[in-house]
Amino acid sequence: MTITVDEFNFEPPGKGGWMSLSDHFPGALTAEYQLLYAETCPPGMATYMARYGVLARGLDVAYVHGHLYITPVPLAGPRQMRRQPPAAAVWLMARLHPEFRRRNRAARRALETRPWRAAATAWFDDERATWCERNERVQSIDPASLTSDQLIDHVRACRALAVDGYLRHFELHGDDLLPIGLLIARCSEWGITPATAMRALIGASPLSAGTVQPPPWQLVTGYDLDSQAWVELSRHPATRSTTDELEPLDLRPLVPSECHEELRHLVEDARAAVPLRDDNGAITGAWPMGLLRRAMLEAGRRLVLDPPDLAIEMTTEELIACLQTGNRPRSAEIAQRQADRARLSRLEAPQTLGPEFAIPPLSALPRSLSLMGSAQLAAADHMSSDPAGAIGIGMLAYTGRAVVVSDPATALNVIEPGDVVITRFTSPSWNTILSHAGALVTTTGGLASHAAIIARELGIPAVIGDATAMTRFANETTVTVDPIRATVSAALSTR
Repeated sequence: MTITVDEFNFEPPGKGGWMSLSDHFPGALTAEYQLLYAETCPPGMATYMARYGVLARGLDVAYVHGHLYITPVPLAGPRQMRRQPPAAAVWLMARLHPEFRRRNRAARRALETRPWRAAATAWFDDERATWCERNERVQSIDPASLTSDQLIDHVRACRALAVDGYLRHFELHGDDLLPIGLLIARCSEWGITPATAMRALIGASPLSAGTVQPPPWQLVTGYDLDSQAWVELSRHPATRSTTDELEPLDLRPLVPSECHEELRHLVEDARAAVPLRDDNGAITGAWPMGLLRRAMLEAGRRLVLDPPDLAIEMTTEELIACLQTGNRPRSAEIAQRQADRARLSRLEAPQTLGPEFAIPPLSALPRSLSLMGSAQLAAADHMSSDPAGAIGIGMLAYTGRAVVVSDPATALNVIEPGDVVITRFTSPSWNTILSHAGALVTTTGGLASHAAIIARELGIPAVIGDATAMTRFANETTVTVDPIRATVSAALSTR
């Protein structure tokens, strides 16, 4: 049963407007994951925003009844602006305030040198291998073979690995999201819709097509520590052996000839960003987090928790303290934590808390700062649901059996080739599953979301952001997904 918001008081956790990350985290997070995310997201995001001249100091993270909310930290002025600042004040601030001037220089330098291309090249040429080697060293250690003191050290090492990985993942968001935002922003100035612009990225990321089996202890059913790793799954669908050859859209006929060179750079940069985004999250995030999960599960077994996976409801410091002192936690008390979190996860949490975000008029900013601001907003806007409604990916309608699921673990057990997957959102943990789907429908997401990207890569029709799809259709209903009209409907009977 769903708990209504009225039973809980969802107040803003601080000044300003706050946005839920329910597209990534639909429920209440574990205590350890809350700590780790809050420790890494703000500094990681602040690093890339300063480097690339983004109009925010970073992001603040807070939790309301276990649900994750974020808010941007403004460069200057109050956290809570009740209305858009006057253009004249923004114009003056952008040219006189030291931090605005620093950001403008950073934005201009980034637009001139395109450092995200070097970051993408460095990732696949060198950094990826370094991270894999580091993960594999930890994965080669069997926690069950360790003494209590060694296990304590191992838990700490796994957490340190997860912290380092998440920090790097957030730092790389400047390289794996801003180029996509820049393509959308500039194409919008040329009169090209975001949906059309994104078709230039078809085929950019074969990594999204489910062709590679994940490492054993990479999380594949979600981000939090209560997710399952590949080795824990009861069923493993065969990986996709080949991908269809899909042609990206040539945008040059839609752009003035004098802008073709700029367009070429924009498309090249965005196409390099897509595989970087899909790959680094698995290597720096899901794999280290899976290794931390494995270590915590072994701690749960040592502490005779019943069942051992109750350890996921504890923090690493709590587990370490129990291992050091020999004091065993009471399973019933930890099970109550699990039940409480499950109850909070059923809350229909608001998408936003507090006042609406007051965005300064970008036209009053210097060109470099304005364009980078537009790119940041475009990337953020098209990651989440489009306020105008559902969007379609693909050119042909598809009819098939609906599989209505909330998570990839469930999907793995029920999906058959050609099914229409209907879910809230997708992440790289869905890649292998979706490689066998005939079509995809999500209730959240936008043109730059993982669901839209993988649909383009796999060449399957999709409707992204159909808010009521999971409640309109039951499992095994025959449905038609029409990406041209961006609709999902019960298929007409042929009898």
